[in-house]
Amino acid sequence: MPEALVIPGLLAIDPHRWEGRGQAEIVRGPLAGKADRFELSDTKGERWLVPREVAAHRGLRLPDRHPALAEYPRLRARLAEAALVVVDEAGRLAGATRDASIYLAYHRGAGGGNLEVALGGETRGFSAENAGLFRQVVGETDDEDAGWNCSVDVVYDRVLRALTNDALSLADVALAEFAAHLSPEQFADFEAELAEIDAQAAERRPLAEAVLAALDAATGDAVELPGGYTARRVVEPAFRLRSGGDVTVGGGPIAVPASVRWFAADVQDFTPAARKARRARSFARRQAQERSSRASLWLLAAVFLGLVIAVIARC
Repeated sequence: MPEALVIPGLLAIDPHRWEGRGQAEIVRGPLAGKADRFELSDTKGERWLVPREVAAHRGLRLPDRHPALAEYPRLRARLAEAALVVVDEAGRLAGATRDASIYLAYHRGAGGGNLEVALGGETRGFSAENAGLFRQVVGETDDEDAGWNCSVDVVYDRVLRALTNDALSLADVALAEFAAHLSPEQFADFEAELAEIDAQAAERRPLAEAVLAALDAATGDAVELPGGYTARRVVEPAFRLRSGGDVTVGGGPIAVPASVRWFAADVQDFTPAARKARRARSFARRQAQERSSRASLWLLAAVFLGLVIAVIARC
């Protein structure tokens, strides 16, 4: 069974499981091993994001500028790579007439959402229910189940890449979300995790480079890679997103190019010791908070019951 291979900024073969093994997408590029594709399908609600330079222009404190991060250089460097910054609605509207921004909304219960990108004074995007969106993605086909094989996260990611000329992706959104919800109490834990990952990556970088070279040389849809990985290629055809049915497209049709993704089978989970320790501490904190909440409820119930008994006694 091949092990996960995570070399930040170069390559990530990670099944994203806490334990066990599974299929892993082979991810390349500057955010590989640093940020995963944002799990839009597991969310509900809406969010606004602006490019890093826009946030700086508005006087917003960038995530890596927190004073306490001086003691955590790896984490500070990771946050400095965030190309997007999460802002609230008021922050978005403050520069809506001149600044670039991204609006992303999804409602898992309803199975639909919105994506809008404002660049160069032009706003483009779409609003759609998943069924209608997937019909346009798969196009004319005799396979009635083809739409069910679509991933919301992948489709939105491809559209976002198309709207930004491949400059931004849902990995950038994920890194911005991570930065927005990170608290100083977590700095030390993540610094330790990043240090462990960097140490592992230094030892395994030659293997990662060999894997990349083999992928670049591959001519078929299946290939055996160094390290014992069995990889297969998946080609996702191009599609053109346009208004129709329950899909509304603003700013003209969106041409989404074809994409190629590679997957490795039966990869062992990637969970560094520092990550396990962080999760254990987080779980212990949640348990303590739940116990405290239950104790408070019992105390309030006892006080209320005492008051009721006192009133009845007086009567």
